[in-house]
Amino acid sequence: METFPELSQMPETTINGVVAIAIAVGTLYCFLGYKTLKVVIGLTGFILAGGVAGLLIVWLFPEQTAVAAIAALVGGVCGAMALFFLYRFGVFLVGFLGSALVTYTVMADSTNPYAIWIVLGCALAGGLIAIALERGIMVLATAALGAWIVVCGIAFFLVGPSFLDILQQPVELGKDRQVLITCWALVAISGAVAQFATTRKRPREVVVTRA
Repeated sequence: METFPELSQMPETTINGVVAIAIAVGTLYCFLGYKTLKVVIGLTGFILAGGVAGLLIVWLFPEQTAVAAIAALVGGVCGAMALFFLYRFGVFLVGFLGSALVTYTVMADSTNPYAIWIVLGCALAGGLIAIALERGIMVLATAALGAWIVVCGIAFFLVGPSFLDILQQPVELGKDRQVLITCWALVAISGAVAQFATTRKRPREVVVTRA
């Protein structure tokens, strides 16, 4: 049984195009996240608001794909504009999402009944710390988010829509999900290192005045 059977109802060229765009966006997040932070924040608002609006229309009117696409576009533009003007909230949101992704991945197979609260708590802490330590947290958060998008997009092209079922598997050594997480970690580390190397703070110039 497929986890997302609605994917099979979409044209293959459309799916491939969306995934290719997602990989490009993920690459931007991963390797240029802090350098293009305002763009990343706007894209985050577009993706979240557009996704929610589109899914809501699909849920209410399953056969109205054109309406869903328009709703996603309008919602995405509104979300992007909102975060563009609410810069600090955008920083918090990116930090929140990055921390949530990392914590959820670490605790994915945890039997702790409070796991969801731990994930939310770490995500909230990550968002708040991002406001205080913007550069460091933004680099790590955008690298983690971008790497996940890139790895999932490449996995989609390699194995098709069935790769989504891999995300439901337990993390076991040598199994598909463990390989996916390992690739994600390696790409995320590479992206973070690249960002730190290209966004070093310039030393302040000392102005010497002659008496």
